[in-house]
Amino acid sequence: MNNKGLNIRVVADTQEDIFIDFSINKKCSLIDIHNFLISNFNLNEAELSSFYYSNDNWDKGEEITLVNMNFDDENTLKFMEMIFLEDIYKESQFKFLYVNDFLNMNIFYLEILKEFDISNDDKINILHRLGDYEPRNDIEVEEIQQKDEKDEIDEILNEYNEDDFNKFEELDEDLY
Repeated sequence: MNNKGLNIRVVADTQEDIFIDFSINKKCSLIDIHNFLISNFNLNEAELSSFYYSNDNWDKGEEITLVNMNFDDENTLKFMEMIFLEDIYKESQFKFLYVNDFLNMNIFYLEILKEFDISNDDKINILHRLGDYEPRNDIEVEEIQQKDEKDEIDEILNEYNEDDFNKFEELDEDLY
């Protein structure tokens, strides 16, 4: 029995040309693509990620979150495990944005290229690959945090020199 699959191209938002073309079974969900992107672009799996529906201008549309963010009986937000490729294809949604690590904004553009018949049950197969992606990381943020921590420690150590009471602690008048 033949199943249907999709060929998808993922392009990294970088100055260099970096992309992967892959085929995927239409019975897969967006969480399968998320896991594929994490492993093939060396992304941090501990970071939050989201897909966004997009259009021909690559505008950001409705968000599809990594985890279920709905509370109680509310079912307004979509999450990756509930969105299947066959449903996306039926709705004629062919373009998506993918963001990993909202602090550093690792952004990818996904486009469904075509539908085809597959004879095996393989989930994902890489068809073409160009370039190696280096995820944006928070080295600059770490450097700023280290500088702020050093400044805070220096401030605490120099507090003694600024003491107006000559080596005595200030008494809280409200306590007496």
